[in-house]
Amino acid sequence: MSNSSVYLAELIATRLSHDLIGNIGAIANAVELLNEGDEDDKDDVSNILNFSSKVLSKRLKFFRLCFGLSNASVKSLDELVTISADYISTLGNPNYPIETDFRISTPKIYKLVMPAVMMMADTIVKGGRITIEQTDEALLIKASSPVALNHTKLENMALILNGGKPEENPSSYAPLIYLLTYLDGSGVQVKLDGQTLVIGA
Repeated sequence: MSNSSVYLAELIATRLSHDLIGNIGAIANAVELLNEGDEDDKDDVSNILNFSSKVLSKRLKFFRLCFGLSNASVKSLDELVTISADYISTLGNPNYPIETDFRISTPKIYKLVMPAVMMMADTIVKGGRITIEQTDEALLIKASSPVALNHTKLENMALILNGGKPEENPSSYAPLIYLLTYLDGSGVQVKLDGQTLVIGA
């Protein structure tokens, strides 16, 4: 699979646009209703604006650190945990939340943690947990859920890690492809062990 800078930029731009467009559209519709001046709609409009703006804010903070230049770095472990958990809270059905469990000792590995968390979150269908654990040998990002994970996602992740192409929209796998590109030439390997993404030498 080509991981040229142009191709990677296209993948990331497509993925981020997909993840933001729904709430941007909701805000645009709410503003249109607001401009129509119907008093009966004001509460609904306020709720839409409040919810969608919070989702956009949480996702943009996460995306900026995950894919942005290193001058926008994570300053503390608490910041990494909070921004990651806030992003995860915007995903899926609120009745079936995804929790995060961080077991790492430094925020300096955020460029590995964030795209891995983003990718593994995509495998959770109906609530669950993402555990991020740092050991002496590797960084482990595990997805778990009371229901089966999305095996299509896992299979396509395995294809990418073995140098193949996903069988669905490749922009869905932008976080993983970004991670591989970021680590290219470092000697650090990425593999999928069941429901766990393993990043290590």
